Amino acid sequence: MAAARPAARFLCDAFFRIPEDVYVGPDHAITQEDWRGLRVPVPAPNLPLRMPGKVATTDLLGREEGLAEHGARLLEVAGAHGKAASMTRPSPYFTVAPAILGPDGLLATWPWSDTLPEAVLALEALAAADRAAPGTILWDDEDQGWHLRIIGAGASACLVEWDAEGPPPAEDAWRVDAAELAGQAASALERLRTVHARLVKRLGRDLWS
Repeated sequence: MAAARPAARFLCDAFFRIPEDVYVGPDHAITQEDWRGLRVPVPAPNLPLRMPGKVATTDLLGREEGLAEHGARLLEVAGAHGKAASMTRPSPYFTVAPAILGPDGLLATWPWSDTLPEAVLALEALAAADRAAPGTILWDDEDQGWHLRIIGAGASACLVEWDAEGPPPAEDAWRVDAAELAGQAASALERLRTVHARLVKRLGRDLWS
């Protein structure tokens, strides 16, 4: 990834999803009209969103009550419409995934990752970026036609995400400071565990693992 573009500023964190509604239609023979129209809105909590519908742990720490109340409302709506099963793991309503954001958009996402253990595994790998020898593969995963590769490059780490058709495109690769990436990942991991523990305590159940 010699041609990787430098990203001087970035944020590596874990992001909790904030759904805007609950689907209450049939479970089988679903039409497009059903999927779009048979939904009950759930007002979003007053939390800053760095991506549409997702809140970072750096913005959530100490403000978990808002997300917990939103989660309780999702459970209430689902239960009232006979959709409680849609809230159990694996549930599209309660997801958390890592991401690396640059000043102008996403540098790396984990679109196939949605559980706490998966987020922890990724952040633990990134937290070792500053100790990786050049050429060390920190992360290399392909799923659902999408590929993400992160490689140690001495004082830097190079990352590229692509649609898995052919080799990784050089023009889509990014280079970030390895020590900064490792530090941010370690901090995000600590926040994630704290936030998750508080949410579980508040809701009385673990919806993300």
